[in-house]
Amino acid sequence: MVVTLVPPRTGRSRSAAPEQGEGIAFIQSWYASCCDGEWEHEFGIRIATIDNPGWHLEIDVAETELEGLVTERTRIELPEGEWMIAWSDGEIFHASCGVRSLGVVDGFFKEFAVSSAAPGPATD
Repeated sequence: MVVTLVPPRTGRSRSAAPEQGEGIAFIQSWYASCCDGEWEHEFGIRIATIDNPGWHLEIDVAETELEGLVTERTRIELPEGEWMIAWSDGEIFHASCGVRSLGVVDGFFKEFAVSSAAPGPATD
């Protein structure tokens, strides 16, 4: 799935471009909520730089309410050449993004996590 977001033109230069999103506040809160004295010793979050340039995150969702939740690889094209790709295999949520797009990853992860809390159909 590819989604392209096009905001209105502001006339700002690339160096004055605002950050895409508000940082990774939701990911931080989610991680803190998972820390129970045991989970954080085996699982966690890994963040690294990539040569595009940008970031790559791996968020362990095993042994959380998100375990088993799979989402297809989604690519979002953002203004100013920024981008984000994210998916989950049910054990790890993966995301890569441009240098100014960590906030977009945070928003995507929040949507992913909140959607898992929605009640599903009853099963027998």
